[in-house]
Amino acid sequence: MSPEKFSEQNTKAEKTQEETMEKVEQEVKGEELTSSNDKLHKHSAENEEEFKFEQAPTFEVEYKGECLYQAKISIPAVNSKVETAKYLEKLKEEATIRGFRKGKAPMWLLENKFGKAAKKEVREKLISEAWKKLIEENKFKLFSTPRFEGIDDIEEIPEDQDIHCVVNFEVAPKCELGKYRNLELERVIFEPNENIINERLEALRTRYSIYESVSNTEAQENDQVIIDFNGTIDGQAFQGGTATNYPYILGSNRFFGKFDEALMGSKVGDIKTCEVEFPEDYSNKSLAGKKAIFEIKVKDIKRKQLPELNDEFAKQLGSETLDELKQKIKKELENSILQESNRKLEQDAILKITENSTFEIPKSFIEEVTKGYIEDEINKLRQMRIPNSEIEKQREKLEQDAHEKALRMIKWFTVVHEIAEAEGIEVTEEDYENEAQNIQRGTGIDLDTIKSYIQNQGKGDVTDTIIRKKVLQLIINNAKITDRVVTQEEWEKIITAE
Repeated sequence: MSPEKFSEQNTKAEKTQEETMEKVEQEVKGEELTSSNDKLHKHSAENEEEFKFEQAPTFEVEYKGECLYQAKISIPAVNSKVETAKYLEKLKEEATIRGFRKGKAPMWLLENKFGKAAKKEVREKLISEAWKKLIEENKFKLFSTPRFEGIDDIEEIPEDQDIHCVVNFEVAPKCELGKYRNLELERVIFEPNENIINERLEALRTRYSIYESVSNTEAQENDQVIIDFNGTIDGQAFQGGTATNYPYILGSNRFFGKFDEALMGSKVGDIKTCEVEFPEDYSNKSLAGKKAIFEIKVKDIKRKQLPELNDEFAKQLGSETLDELKQKIKKELENSILQESNRKLEQDAILKITENSTFEIPKSFIEEVTKGYIEDEINKLRQMRIPNSEIEKQREKLEQDAHEKALRMIKWFTVVHEIAEAEGIEVTEEDYENEAQNIQRGTGIDLDTIKSYIQNQGKGDVTDTIIRKKVLQLIINNAKITDRVVTQEEWEKIITAE
């Protein structure tokens, strides 16, 4: 699950509060009932007024910890009696029953035909209204779908007996905020030196390198070997087992490293063979557990040639001279270092605030977010072609890391909402416009398309993003920040630390 889950949960909670006891129509024999109920529901929807109990329900609310509550709801019997009578009276006005003019059917007949369904309808309505009253009076911020007990066969409860039920529900995470203004923070920075600039230059040379054929030589690590190969299983060719003029990079460990072993030290014109055993849990089930024999013909060997480091190379990259290119690289490095330093600064601020705050978090929320992180990590490992057997060996560590990550995320987003509420932080149309432009710069997507998406689908997610940025800005703007210059080695160690 992504960080936006908190917003999704809050939206879900608002809907749940309104729809918890949504009724499901039960098919009852007789066209009169279907027709009458349809008309009655339409009439009720058009003329619905605020519900009032004849005698107010009572609640016994108990806090179970971890944002979990249990409430016992008792609804006095008089409400059921009065509301059922009202229901049948309205039904009488709307019903068309054979043998009687509209509105003239005797009440005893309506009670005989529709009494049980009416009781069920009314009592569901009473429980729904009592639930809404409980939430409103206690100002609960509902977080997950409530679980009701004791509402099965409610139509069978005698009319002179009170309705009793129990509901278990979770509320949004609770947080008692620690200090978030005037934090004392340290920002680590370092000045990019000549060695770092040269490393970046070498990386650029590598990016602009080209492979050129070399003669009378043996293939070595990082060479591009142009090959034809043909694979068979039990003497039969298989899909994906054949290729012509395939550019194989030595050291890439394709085909489980067997091609590397066969091609290392080879020469143009050599024909090599190797055996590849596909693991039992290989993604392609038709090949899983099977052995393939590959015949490989070496057609060319190409070696990476780096461009010379001079003014001509600098011009390829948009600079007039090599010195100008170095200055540009230095400036880019300084900006990158500052961005990373500020990111670390923000992380430190978040950690300080969450460590000095106290939290109560719904257990189900932690479990759900943890599960999402585990699934994401497993999918990444599978994309890296890590066998399932190896993934299972890592599962305990994956689950532990995911649990810790989930707690950090939930605590931070809880803090964000608490600070935003305490500080009266709001989102304006200008904020949406600026965020749309940020997204456009990062993705290149048409601005009108982004705005349309925000307006019609992604407004909740974007709102959360804007609020997070505003809260972070408030924290940093009000912090006491000291800069400390460190060596590259120290900086990298600090920046990469969890």
